[in-house]
Amino acid sequence: MEEPIEQVPQADWVDQDLLTRDLAGSLLDEEIAAERGRIDRLDRGVGGDDIVMSRADMVRRLAAMEEIRAGVHDEATIEF
Repeated sequence: MEEPIEQVPQADWVDQDLLTRDLAGSLLDEEIAAERGRIDRLDRGVGGDDIVMSRADMVRRLAAMEEIRAGVHDEATIEF
């Protein structure tokens, strides 16, 4: 007689990871657009309460986010 397989009430971790990567990419896209907007406003002399860094720091932050964003959809390969 076979033992019944117990169903765990949590969702599949693989599916959650895929959703998390998609969500992370989407959130990064939004923040990259917002940072570009802040830099643009700063360059035009408009400013705003959400500008809390120097322009150089904002450009570095933007570059880092863009680099990370490029890697979000890279697929991991397993070599044996």
